Amino acid sequence: MTRILILYGTTDGHTAKIARRLGDTLRARGADSDVVNVAHATPRLAGYDGVIVAASVHTGTYQPEVRQWVRTHAPALADMPGAFISVCLGALQHEPEVQQEVAATIRRFLASVDWEPTITKAVAGAVLYSRYGWLKRWLMRRIVAKAGGDTDTSRDYEYTDWADLDRFAEGFADLVARRLAEAGGYAQPA
Repeated sequence: MTRILILYGTTDGHTAKIARRLGDTLRARGADSDVVNVAHATPRLAGYDGVIVAASVHTGTYQPEVRQWVRTHAPALADMPGAFISVCLGALQHEPEVQQEVAATIRRFLASVDWEPTITKAVAGAVLYSRYGWLKRWLMRRIVAKAGGDTDTSRDYEYTDWADLDRFAEGFADLVARRLAEAGGYAQPA
C-alpha cells in the first residue's frame, strides 16, 4: 500500500475541504493518506511515497506556513512524486491573460521554494461571503464581479469541480504506485 501525505494551508477553510476530499479519494483508491494542516503540524516526509501540497492564493501569495514547509523539505520532495495544487478563483476564468497569471503565480511560488513537483494543478476555490468581514466581502464582491462570478453576498459559492479533483487524485495515486513498483516497492496501480 502506498502512503501519501496531503499537506495544506488554508485561509477561509475551503482548501481544507479540498484536502479532505483528496484524502478520501486516495483512501478509496487503496492508498494510505494523511491530511495535515501545516498551520497545526509540521510533518516529516519519512515513510511517505508521495506528497500533495495544496495552498490557496490570496493577494497573489500562498500561506507562509506552506512556503516555509516546502522550502525546508525541498530536497526530500525532489526524490518523490509530488503535486502542487493552487486553489484560486483565477482557475474559473478562461481568458489567456488570466490563465497566464495563474501559471505565473504558481511558477513564482515553486521557484521561491526550489521545488519542481511532478504535477501542478490550478483548482477553482470558493467565495465564502458569510465568513468575510465587511471590507473583505466588499473587495471579493468587486473581484468576483470583474470575473463575471456570483455577487450576491448573502450566500457562499463553491466553484470546485469535485469530479475533476477526484480524477486528479486517482491519477496521482496510480502515478505513485507505478513509481513505487518501478523502484522495487510492492504497490501496484489500482
